[in-house]
Amino acid sequence: MSLIQLQEPTPSNPGFSTILLSVGFRPFFALGSLIGAILMLSWVFVYRGTLELPLANIFSWHAHEMIFAYAIAIVAGFLLTAVRNWTGLDTARGPLLLSLVILWLLPRPLSMMLAPSLWLSIIDLAFIPALAICLAAPIIRSKNWRNLLFIPILSAFFICNLLYHLAIHQQLEINPSTPILFALELILMLITIIGARVMPMFTRNGTQAAVEPRSFPNQPLILLAVGISQLLINTLLDIKLLQAASSLVFAAVIIWAWLGWQGTALWRKPMLWVLHIAYLGLAISYISKAASQYHLIANSFWIHSAAVLCIGMMTIGFIGRVSLGHSGRKLECSRLMLSSYCLMLLAVVLRLAASIWPNPALWDGAAFCWSLALLCFAIEFIPYLSSPRADGKDL
Repeated sequence: MSLIQLQEPTPSNPGFSTILLSVGFRPFFALGSLIGAILMLSWVFVYRGTLELPLANIFSWHAHEMIFAYAIAIVAGFLLTAVRNWTGLDTARGPLLLSLVILWLLPRPLSMMLAPSLWLSIIDLAFIPALAICLAAPIIRSKNWRNLLFIPILSAFFICNLLYHLAIHQQLEINPSTPILFALELILMLITIIGARVMPMFTRNGTQAAVEPRSFPNQPLILLAVGISQLLINTLLDIKLLQAASSLVFAAVIIWAWLGWQGTALWRKPMLWVLHIAYLGLAISYISKAASQYHLIANSFWIHSAAVLCIGMMTIGFIGRVSLGHSGRKLECSRLMLSSYCLMLLAVVLRLAASIWPNPALWDGAAFCWSLALLCFAIEFIPYLSSPRADGKDL
């Protein structure tokens, strides 16, 4: 499956705004990387008490922003671009894309400056439905039914965000972190299915067919079905043994798929090993989740293995690859890209170590490594994302 090949008519001398707003990955990857770095640095000062913000709950705010500010920006950039490729129809560009970006971006500074309010919640809640409409319209018009799968997943994200806002306004008697954890697992489900669809192709092409990945029939859908099943079991059934067993089964299926994609040659390619480490991180996360059910490991270990090892490593690897390919540049790993991978990997080690041996130095180190990794991406790729394709093709 070709991931995202884009051809479109553009002005002969497009300006900065025309280029940046030509397709979804450009503004959302650029701003998402900056927001991810800024929010993590802000979190360091918030939990240390150096920065006081008018937040209902600082811990749920941190978790909410890393999902609904950073991760959703990367998801939006990917889906707006991919759906356009799959359907051959526009998703959002120009003023419509700018409106989407503003709708996503505006709640970030407002939530740090203003006390929680109904209007602030409405603004934050509006982005995902708007994104879903922009994606659903071309899918329906082109009758590309198989990719409507992403619309119910986005709807589930909206429900999680709605429950979070109801909780912080004390309209619902639940811990505001509960829907955020569900949203975290929805991100993992997206990584499961998208990774299974593209990683065999990335691996084959990236190694010039030195590695020939093997897959079983309907692999992405089987992985997703097992993943959703364990999520529902853990959510709806209060049976510890069944919950742990479902997480371990999901981890086993992930490892089974992952082993079929392996070959020595890929581990010599940083742009491949970063993705393979992240996908293996899915299995590690769910093994950790099962262990946490029996208090064999801290609950924060599985949460941060999912957030930093899986989501952090996958996004830093994925957005760099997509940005190179669709700005018309060679898929070559620069020193700055390699630095971003290593910094994110160091963030993983430090944050997971902090889950075992709680220590402010480890927390701070992990946060700074995360932010530096994303800043490395921003420094190298924002000029690419805001300039014409290097190969001279249309945007």
